[in-house]
Amino acid sequence: MSEASPVSTLLLDVQRRLEALYALEHQAPVTEFLIPLEHADDYPGGGSRTLVTQKGDDVSLGVVLEDSVRTRLAAADPRVHLDRENLDPFCVAAEEVSHFVYLFFCARAARQVTQLELELQGEVDKYLSSVFLLCLQNEGAVSPLLRELLFRQYRLAAHVTDEEGRARYHRASELAYRYCGYLESRFLRGSRLQELAREARRFYRLGQRDKLERIAALQ
Repeated sequence: MSEASPVSTLLLDVQRRLEALYALEHQAPVTEFLIPLEHADDYPGGGSRTLVTQKGDDVSLGVVLEDSVRTRLAAADPRVHLDRENLDPFCVAAEEVSHFVYLFFCARAARQVTQLELELQGEVDKYLSSVFLLCLQNEGAVSPLLRELLFRQYRLAAHVTDEEGRARYHRASELAYRYCGYLESRFLRGSRLQELAREARRFYRLGQRDKLERIAALQ
């Protein structure tokens, strides 16, 4: 059996950390659902993406990770040092892992999930995944600049061309900016990590309507 690649172990690390944060049962490794790059064009969409199909009660998942993302992560492992050079590919990978975990979670609960809900949770998860690494690497310090970089200073992937999709991504980013700002000011600055975990777990289990109401009610 061949040794797992650094990118594969990174994806699995992100998955297991999300499962631990949200107190979820371990799911099948996301690495077992990676679609080989030579077959990616056989599936709908473009770029890195999580694919889901449903036939009756059966749900099938697949994850495509672009070659450029794999290459940049292999060249600069964010677990060693996360900075502006590898933040973007790390967040792309973390978001796809988030989609995979959340879809698996909702499927187990026989719960419907909207695209906005999926994107919003993915935005929150890439922030928290980045925060985890930065806290380890900077002795607990996380700059407010991280939210600006993730949710304000971003560019949509070239394959996102339809207006509805672009509007959805922008809305998810703005909602995540506000919610993650709340997590940052209320919990991270005071290193109240257990309370942060409780809040994140409650939010994770809300449906779209309740998530939006939760964010709207934040002071």
